[in-house]
Amino acid sequence: MGTVDIPEKFKGTGAPGNTLEYLLDIEQNNIDAPDLKDWEVKFHGGKSLITLFHKDPEPEGIVDKMVNTFGWDDKHGNISFRHTIKKQSKRGFTIMNTTKRIEITNDKGKDSIPYWEYNTILNSVGRKLSRLIVVHGIVSPNKRQVTYKSADAYWDLKLTDMFKALESGIMKIEFDARTNGARGSSIRNHGTKFRIKAKDIVLLYENHKVIG
Repeated sequence: MGTVDIPEKFKGTGAPGNTLEYLLDIEQNNIDAPDLKDWEVKFHGGKSLITLFHKDPEPEGIVDKMVNTFGWDDKHGNISFRHTIKKQSKRGFTIMNTTKRIEITNDKGKDSIPYWEYNTILNSVGRKLSRLIVVHGIVSPNKRQVTYKSADAYWDLKLTDMFKALESGIMKIEFDARTNGARGSSIRNHGTKFRIKAKDIVLLYENHKVIG
């Protein structure tokens, strides 16, 4: 562990994680496979949630429909739907764990129900997150530096417990999409994220060890 300068090519909130991947010689990608041989590596700084994986819901086009049905005007004249759902949100969304899938309901839009089949989630995370290393650190934005302080290793992912974590509110689903202009225009979707507090990751795994 130690303090390193963040390369100029890395910008925004993802820069510390990008720097870590750069130091470990990990090629950035969006495939459902681990970063480092059999291990997925993630950076965690401060009190922010950790994004375990990205997976847009079904059916096709549902994110566009949610933006136009439930979105609100932002300061740039777009319709925004950037919303984190924890079990049940203030905007009336509820995460439901049914017999075959995870779905999100809202009484104001019963015909706009996004969902993830169990098998879809299992196929996305079964290999990628089977073994996970979380590196904890502190970011100094003004100095463009990050200090990597410690690391935790988790292995033997309890797949079905992920569904329970979503139902109970331990894990959250975050939408981040907006229109490129007025309602009904094209959609810019930054991906649907499945997020969790760092301290709760241990609930999803059979084994855990502090490694640094």
